[in-house]
Amino acid sequence: MQKKIIFRVDDRLIHGQVIEGWIKYYKISHIYIVNDRIYGDVLQELIYNSVLPDYCNLEIFNKKTFRTFFSGEIFDNHTLVLFENIKDLYDLRDLITEKIYINIGCVASREHKIEITDTVFLDLEELRKLSELREKYNIYIKKLPWDTNIEIKNFYTFLKEMK
Repeated sequence: MQKKIIFRVDDRLIHGQVIEGWIKYYKISHIYIVNDRIYGDVLQELIYNSVLPDYCNLEIFNKKTFRTFFSGEIFDNHTLVLFENIKDLYDLRDLITEKIYINIGCVASREHKIEITDTVFLDLEELRKLSELREKYNIYIKKLPWDTNIEIKNFYTFLKEMK
């Protein structure tokens, strides 16, 4: 991967695979969580900061403040932007450029979701949103950096089957 900015959807946000895989592998020093639910929650921020390596800087934004903050410029080091769900990524789609690597890491199984991979389960609305994003950008499913990229071509086949 040549791109320095990673937009990753992972419903667990920061956990072992993110720390041991993505952060250490790419020597990521800046992590941004974009989540309206935990924005301003001091306890959540303390918990996430406590598990990160010392060299990592974590900031938590809601979607509105991230939109104002994020310029899309390439940073000196790799930067990880974490979203808890497809909707949050989609809501900030106007910030996405070809310079950003889009990764779907983990979206848990729930009722009315179909299995895309062993870690990604999507409902009809998520399929539509990713299909729309895929028309402009490459999107990859990948648990860890050294795993093989599973490129999302489009989900129109799934969408037709679900109708």
